[in-house]
Amino acid sequence: MSDKPVWQFPSRNGGIEVIQDQSSAHFRDDPLPKLIREVVQNSLDAKDDGLGIPVEVKITETYVDSDIISGSELKNHLLACLNRTKAIKRSDVQATYIRALKALEKNEIRCLQIVDSATSGLKGNSWDALVRQEGSVWKSGPAPGGSNGTGKNAVFNVSDLRTVFYSTRCLERGRVEKLQGKASLMSHSNPAKEEESLQHIGFYAMPDGNPILTRDIPDFFRLDEIGTGVFIMGFNPRSSEWVKEITSATVENFFYAIHHKRLVVKIAAQGTNAIVVNHETLDSLFEGHSKDKPSHHYYKAIRDRKADTVDLSLTGNIGPLDVYLSIGSGPRRTAYINRNGMLITDSREQKSNPMHPRGSSLWPDFAAVVVPATDAGDKWIRQTENTSHDSMSPKQLPEIQEQKAAERMFKNARDAIKKVIDDAAQVERYGDTSNLHELALLFPDEFAPDAPGNKVLVTRYAPTTPTRLPGNISEVQRTYNTMLQNTAGIQPGGNTGNNEKREGDNNGEGGDDDNNGGSSGNHSQGDDMTKNSRVKQERPARPPRLKQPRFIPTAPTEATVAFTLTEESPCQVTLALTPAGGEWLGQENRIDVIEATAVSPKDQELHIDEGVVTLTPRSNERVVINIVTGGALDGLAFRIG
Repeated sequence: MSDKPVWQFPSRNGGIEVIQDQSSAHFRDDPLPKLIREVVQNSLDAKDDGLGIPVEVKITETYVDSDIISGSELKNHLLACLNRTKAIKRSDVQATYIRALKALEKNEIRCLQIVDSATSGLKGNSWDALVRQEGSVWKSGPAPGGSNGTGKNAVFNVSDLRTVFYSTRCLERGRVEKLQGKASLMSHSNPAKEEESLQHIGFYAMPDGNPILTRDIPDFFRLDEIGTGVFIMGFNPRSSEWVKEITSATVENFFYAIHHKRLVVKIAAQGTNAIVVNHETLDSLFEGHSKDKPSHHYYKAIRDRKADTVDLSLTGNIGPLDVYLSIGSGPRRTAYINRNGMLITDSREQKSNPMHPRGSSLWPDFAAVVVPATDAGDKWIRQTENTSHDSMSPKQLPEIQEQKAAERMFKNARDAIKKVIDDAAQVERYGDTSNLHELALLFPDEFAPDAPGNKVLVTRYAPTTPTRLPGNISEVQRTYNTMLQNTAGIQPGGNTGNNEKREGDNNGEGGDDDNNGGSSGNHSQGDDMTKNSRVKQERPARPPRLKQPRFIPTAPTEATVAFTLTEESPCQVTLALTPAGGEWLGQENRIDVIEATAVSPKDQELHIDEGVVTLTPRSNERVVINIVTGGALDGLAFRIG
């Protein structure tokens, strides 16, 4: 018997014929990001905490000689698969093997090698769980991220050869080094004995089926340090910018682990310098690759905020949770990150993200990040993750009673997270002031001033659309003005009484109501409101349209202002703090802004002239500024425009 490694596909022996291996189907959409999520998570699971240094993952494009993996022998199995697809007339599957054979035409095979260090390597059962078993999980870390044993198959989606080699170096009664190849093809005839049908999974191993050990491992696959290597043969990223795609996937999914110095990733195409992703480069990489992604807001929350810990130990298995919260900007979402530092989900749908609380209309824009504070809590939540580890649901649990208990636990978690957001947004303090102008028509028109406890109630209409010229006053506003005249004796324009001359009065006689003109004693106010005469006036230029404006008081004389400009080209925006509805009462008590600081974007130019902020934001970019005012803001509402 030969003592050299060979490709071995076991006999099918009448078993199920596999035409297409569906074990990696969960990862076919966005194959590169999902590949990175799975392999980097596996490396974090195997972190050697005793070393006190981050896990390092090197992702490198290279080329390997076909002879090193017995390419000619593998080619025979691929040809047998191609012939089988023709026999059963499966042209869709046939394309897979045409592509695979094309990858073997050249002497050198394109390869993506992913090698980690500062990990424990694949000890004992961990090797079999990764290489030779399906649906098996055997991980050494205290809070392993995987739970289904299928994520390892994501590697096949970027391999035209459907072939991967695994190498490890670990300490196990001395230093141990292993290598084994794995091909996931289809059931096919034995190239040496056509009447025999072979299974779809084959291994490149020693003749006795065991892994290739230290002295027989080719130099290409040998590791310099303790760790694990994954070598994807016939690498096809399906993208010309695959380095950028991998970098973005690393930054967006593992920013928590990277920021906390648990992970460093290096990415390099052949012949280029590596991109280094670590806690020092994270800011610049977000700016360059993922500036507008929700993950950037989550990263800033964990970078700039101290976590609030909510203890749910008495209500179930979730245990305490660390909640990081950024207020004033963000996607208004809650992201769940597992204990190893990988983003699982930030969906707004509770069916896939049961950590996300129902939003409140009083909440400003925010970004919340939730991380289990204990390994036990992380382990319990992991049972509710789906196969792709990008959603959670109590329905993943097998028993109905377990599902109901999990639903209660997640509800408790949502309630606790909601309270954190409520407190940070100061909902209890400012939530009792609202611009509900519809209620103005429901209040009585007359008061009994002498009745005990009665006070004159003056309502203010806070328009939500750009202010119109007086000549275009709406019916609701005319009714509102009449109510004020009848109840409080206050005229639109700020005058009291009925005899003072105002702009547009026509000397106090026969004034047109649409111009806020006065009326003589010969006309009732009802007559004024039913006049048909109209004075046409040119409407003012439409002010810039703002999307999702927010005004969030943070102190008696401080506030955060946020908005997005929807104009196609830059235009000037002025922020004058006049209480909403004040122009209809003739109020002149504008509150001056004495200081303004740009939060996002940081290079936004701000100018203050006589208490008014002027800025020219870039189109479609969220603007957030902090302001300090010369007067108290409590109990007032403002319109941004």
